[in-house]
Amino acid sequence: MNDQSLPVCLCLTGRTIAEDLAILDTQRAFVDMVELRADYLDPAEKFLLRSFPEKAGLPCILTVRRRCDGGLFQDGEGVRLVMMAKAISFAKDDANANFAYLDVEDDFHVDTLEEACRTFGTKIIRSHHSLKNVPENLDEIWERLCQEEDAIPKLAVTPTDSAELARFLRWSATLPPRDKILVAAGEFGVPARILASRLGSMLTFSSVPTSGAVQAAPGQLAPQVLDSIYRVRETGAESDCYMLLGGKSVLGSLSPYLHSRAFRDSDKDALMVPLPSASMQSALDNMRFFRAKGAAITVPFKEEVLPFLTFKSVDVQRIGACNTLVLGDGTLAGYNTDADGFERSALEFLKRTDFRGMKVTLLGAGGAAKSVALALYRKGAECIILNRTISTARSLGRKYGFRWGPLDDRAIDLITEYSDLIVQATSVGMQGGIPGDPLGFYEFDGHERVYDLVYRPAKTQFLRRAEAASCQIINGYRMLCYQAAGQYRIWMGQEPPDSYFAV
Repeated sequence: MNDQSLPVCLCLTGRTIAEDLAILDTQRAFVDMVELRADYLDPAEKFLLRSFPEKAGLPCILTVRRRCDGGLFQDGEGVRLVMMAKAISFAKDDANANFAYLDVEDDFHVDTLEEACRTFGTKIIRSHHSLKNVPENLDEIWERLCQEEDAIPKLAVTPTDSAELARFLRWSATLPPRDKILVAAGEFGVPARILASRLGSMLTFSSVPTSGAVQAAPGQLAPQVLDSIYRVRETGAESDCYMLLGGKSVLGSLSPYLHSRAFRDSDKDALMVPLPSASMQSALDNMRFFRAKGAAITVPFKEEVLPFLTFKSVDVQRIGACNTLVLGDGTLAGYNTDADGFERSALEFLKRTDFRGMKVTLLGAGGAAKSVALALYRKGAECIILNRTISTARSLGRKYGFRWGPLDDRAIDLITEYSDLIVQATSVGMQGGIPGDPLGFYEFDGHERVYDLVYRPAKTQFLRRAEAASCQIINGYRMLCYQAAGQYRIWMGQEPPDSYFAV
């Protein structure tokens, strides 16, 4: 861990102290402190908290969270007060044997407890949790949290979309420097958890769901994910940041893993962070806040980004889609590495140097399909483009002199004619997306080579059906690797490391 990196706090939600300690032992290499969520403990365990810090061997936060604030505790404030008092009392000379922090809500004030904390050296975290949205009255809430000079204010919000996250980020930039904890929960808050130091937060929370413990709050990531994929303990607030822009599916993408491995192998002080977004404008607002130097783009923004670009590469102009951004001062340059990524992976799969003499069916006409179409065209394929919206297929087909048709059973004869290679370039079957098989009406006979750009899951329903018919199949993982290597070349201005091509 470097001096500028973000401390990771592991939230422990086991039913017993022993279970919490066992979970901690599996994560020690990846965390810097722990939060004991005593509200999750079995009744018989709730008054056995005092010995926990010494057994944990790391700075500890004690939290007994009420249900109304997102926790499980419901036994009444008197019982909760006794639990806290017993846990912090009888302080030992070794501060490591005491709770370092006590988290209490902004409406919970007990003078004797707070005085005991000050006497025993336990710092108070004064917290407020907004479980459904980002409140409009952030300034009012923050003022209430900051009334005690020696307390650490903590505000947790739950943005419902990327625009709400942008509003929270802009607000965080207005706060004066001080020890504080800022949390954006839920799916849209994930980038703010990984880049919490850029909000001025003193730590980020993590958890490890197990058979006996659960995720302490929505959007929390496992410590090992924060460490190995998002490099939070290797990088700092001034490290180069690249983002993966798309819908919620980016939270399951392998792109951050591929790029982080390459950044580490080439000794770059950089990381990649997923940015699930509901609109292109809010995505740009959030990228600017996080001082992103570049971005990889996936569905549904490969085409939506075009009006925002101040520079378009030749491939972006030809394809009409962009998968790579370089952000400058007031500039936004767009590139496309998908066509090269598909071309290289497909020819490798086919053991060919071009597509000449091949008759190919391309399913879809969106941003990914447009990149595939260019690659097929420039390497000599004959192609038919099938899409639910025929006008979109027609527009793409006319661009390259390809045939087009409807993506339904009316196209069976056309697919049979163009079946040397079938390329699935829609988002159907993608993990977290629309389930199903876009070609369910067509029966494979085994001679087709079948390529699905989706790589999660590794075998979609479409690919499994093709494999069952003895077709040769490939998913989009190799394309992902090759297009990611192209992005590295654009961002870094040098050749990518071999790690992009490791299986």
